[in-house]
Amino acid sequence: MRQYEDILEDNLEWVGKKLSLDKDYFKRLSEGQKPPFLYIGCSDSRMPIDTFTQSEPGSFFIHRNIANQIFSNDMNCLATLEYAVDVLEVEHIIVSGHYNCGGIKAAHDKCRKSNILSSWLMPIKKIEVEHKEELNEIEDEDERLDRLTELNVLEQLKHLFELAIVRNKIESGKYPKIHGWILDIRHGEIIEIEVPIEEWKSKGIIPTEYNK
Repeated sequence: MRQYEDILEDNLEWVGKKLSLDKDYFKRLSEGQKPPFLYIGCSDSRMPIDTFTQSEPGSFFIHRNIANQIFSNDMNCLATLEYAVDVLEVEHIIVSGHYNCGGIKAAHDKCRKSNILSSWLMPIKKIEVEHKEELNEIEDEDERLDRLTELNVLEQLKHLFELAIVRNKIESGKYPKIHGWILDIRHGEIIEIEVPIEEWKSKGIIPTEYNK
C-alpha cells in the first residue's frame, strides 16, 4: 500500500523524467487545453482512462461519478458538458461503464448503507426492473451484472441525447459524435457499445439531424 508521502516523492520523480525528455513539456501543457474527447465515466479507482488509452494529459476532458450516471438536474455534469461542447468544442463524447462495477452491484443488491448512495443508485435498479425478463434469462450472476452494466450505459446515452445542450448542438449541424464504451477490467480492453441510432431517431430520442 502506497503511503501519502510516496505520492509526493513519485510526483517529483515523474516531473524529473518528463523534463529530462522535454524541457518545455510543462510550459506547453500550461498554455491551455484543446481535448478532442469528453469522457463521462465511473469514479472507480481502477478506471484511469489516460492509462487505458496510453494518452498524455490534455487528451480527455473528464467527468466521473459512481456508475457513470447522467441526470438532467446534475449541475456538475451539465456544467462540464456545456463547457466541453461550447468552449472546448470537443469532437467526441464518450459515456463509459465498466465490468465489475461496485455501483452496479450495489444497486443489484439493493444497497441500504446510506440514503444518499441508495438514492443515487435507484435509477439503475429501475433499469434492472425494466429489463427483468432479459436479465432473468442469464443464469450466471456475473454475466447478468455485465449485461446490466451495458444497459446502464445505453440508458445514460439516452439521457445525454435528450439534454437540451446536446440537442441544440445537433440541430445546429455542428456537434460532437457520441459513443458508448465498456471498459473490460478483466482483460483491459475497451468494448464499443452499439447505439441503435435509427431506432432512437424514430422514437424522438435522437434528433434526425444526427449522423455518426
